[in-house]
Amino acid sequence: MNDNPTNKWLKGVAYEVAFWNNVYRWDKTFNGMIGWSYYGDIITLEEFDANAFLQQEDSPLVLDVGCGMSYATGNYIGDTNKKEPLDIHYIDPLASYFNIILQRYKRNMPPIEFGSMEHLSYFYNKKNVSLITIQNALDHSSQPEKGILEALRSLKIGGILYLNHHPNEAVVEHYKGFHQYNIDIKNDEMVIWNNNQQISINNLISDYADIEVKRHDNGHVIAIIRKKQELPDQLCNIEDEIKQRSKDINKMNKLSYWKYNTIQFFVQALSWETKMRLKKIIKQA
Repeated sequence: MNDNPTNKWLKGVAYEVAFWNNVYRWDKTFNGMIGWSYYGDIITLEEFDANAFLQQEDSPLVLDVGCGMSYATGNYIGDTNKKEPLDIHYIDPLASYFNIILQRYKRNMPPIEFGSMEHLSYFYNKKNVSLITIQNALDHSSQPEKGILEALRSLKIGGILYLNHHPNEAVVEHYKGFHQYNIDIKNDEMVIWNNNQQISINNLISDYADIEVKRHDNGHVIAIIRKKQELPDQLCNIEDEIKQRSKDINKMNKLSYWKYNTIQFFVQALSWETKMRLKKIIKQA
């Protein structure tokens, strides 16, 4: 297998599926995740009042891209006295695996739609999306800069792309699995980097969008990107790329999956405090 970005990403599929399978297996971990998320409540994002922004929109459409199975983004707008359901779509390239997990453990959560951020405009090409959130997922993609441009293609003029990520995750995770890129702020610009390249997102999108970059009190790197004009269409045959990506994902290494699934079976049964201590020890190793 060639060591290109997509193939590196594919090597992380087994771990990701095994992780979520065991989060959903146990009531304790599933309920803990839902308690941490904003699912069933007003949409809430760090450093950006998404609720106020969306209430100004006519029939707003929201995409939670690279969502995993966290359902972290709230699915209502309004206030606690009068909440209105939000038209929000949960999108992930591993949707086929995640929906099996939902059915396996009979969790009553919305189905996840198949879609990759690197080809997002293929799935949402009407340029009518009000808000796209990508949280702790952009740096897990095979081509994060392409994911940003594709998100902008799907947004309406004036729409918002919201990014929120832990800084320099690939360094912290020793470039394992999905962790092939770092996200940080340098010279007041958002940068995506690894040992081979460094990309200024401010420079990448300057012709098409305005960007505000912030570092939250908890250290998260946040970018609020507002689309100001249309981007040129893709020149490649996106449909062929998507078909190939789907085939590759469905070839998940079963041996790796069962290895990680066995590990996660025991890990997710531990208390949160114990898991955090173990994670710290592993990262320092």
